[in-house]
Amino acid sequence: MLFPTLRTKRLVLRPIARTDTPFIVRHFLDPQVQRYLLDEEPFTTEAQAAAIIDFYLERPDLPYNRWIVVRKSDGEPLGTCGFHRWNPQHRRAEIGYDLSPASWGHGYMREAVRAMLAHGFGTLELHRIEAIVAVANAPSANLLCRLGFQREAILRDYYFRDGVFHDHQLFACLRGEER
Repeated sequence: MLFPTLRTKRLVLRPIARTDTPFIVRHFLDPQVQRYLLDEEPFTTEAQAAAIIDFYLERPDLPYNRWIVVRKSDGEPLGTCGFHRWNPQHRRAEIGYDLSPASWGHGYMREAVRAMLAHGFGTLELHRIEAIVAVANAPSANLLCRLGFQREAILRDYYFRDGVFHDHQLFACLRGEER
């Protein structure tokens, strides 16, 4: 299995499942979670949010995966993370992640992304892992820099949402640069 359950000291990253629908709906309808997810229009209905699960489960041939980030101590789902645009030929992929506001500031996403990097550079044999981050999302940019990513570019007017173009930053980490 290319995207198995991953375990860290405090977290379990497990593949998304239909039983995650209540969490996914609650999570992705939260305006704070959606704040920097500018590649799509914000979700406004439960059906839109629940469609995320269909996207990941009904098309296993797509170069995407999504894990639910779960706290080991109480089984509470905290967010999601995964690989996007996985390209085995060029040995690269993009990562994405989101965390519920109540879990911000506890180092959970740092721990989850470290697990993703280990899996990507190890099992998937990636050479390059990228992340695209809204310019205004300083916490995410700081996280990536602490993990060894380098900012490579500003992607001007990269996403169009709510009648406005939004600049994004391209970060990348090459095998051996991760911290």
